Amino acid sequence: MRRLLLLLAALSCAASASAQTADVAAPFVASRDPAEFEQSLECLTQAVYYEARNQSADGQRAVAQVVLNRVRHPSYPDNVCGVVFQGSERVTGCQFSFTCDGSMYAGIESLAWERAERIARAALGGSVYRPVGLALNYHTTSIRPYWAPSLVEQAVVGAHVFYRRPNSTAESFAQNPGAESNASARAASAPRRAPTLQSMASLEARAHRLGQEIAVIEIPVTERPVRYQTVGARRSAASSPAPTRRAAAPRNGSSVRVESGVRVMRGS
Repeated sequence: MRRLLLLLAALSCAASASAQTADVAAPFVASRDPAEFEQSLECLTQAVYYEARNQSADGQRAVAQVVLNRVRHPSYPDNVCGVVFQGSERVTGCQFSFTCDGSMYAGIESLAWERAERIARAALGGSVYRPVGLALNYHTTSIRPYWAPSLVEQAVVGAHVFYRRPNSTAESFAQNPGAESNASARAASAPRRAPTLQSMASLEARAHRLGQEIAVIEIPVTERPVRYQTVGARRSAASSPAPTRRAAAPRNGSSVRVESGVRVMRGS
């Protein structure tokens, strides 16, 4: 009897372990082509950085796992950049909000970026974050999207709630990762570099303007002496304006006038 109980317990544990293994994604195998790998790393790092840079390492691993789960699901593109930037060319419909809400035009925090890149590199190298399982969707704990009731809640990690599709199994993730497309690579690399330089230049210019004093244009004004006279006092000869008097006419008929102490000769 005791042996029978031990056998049943062992079978139960094996079945439980098999079920848990079936609910966990297989290690991701990234492209061995250096260029394609760098493109995948860039896109996955952006997803981890913009979606979870203020969260713990587990929170960032969970986001990376969802991206890689989508790569292998037939409902999504077969490459990392295609998954991350899916729908970003439209006004609405982007799968990850940071690709279309202007978040990528802000400056990059170098330390946070390096941490996100390490986690993305590990995920591309086969590291699996098991608590997320086969989840394909997630949202922040502060909202409740309309599609949440139609999915099965898988886990809560940090500030995100993760969901898998009903009746989803490992066999559902049958899509083989494909090569990164040039269009996806351009979409992935351009927003982080060019807009970041522009934004940094703008911030530097703004700081420079605020640090400068406002320039004042000085207009030269010719000062004229002001003479004061005491009421009732007689004006002295020195303070009186020079009189304009008619000088004696010279013999040749021209006239001479004294104006402000200067002799001016005018011909006839």
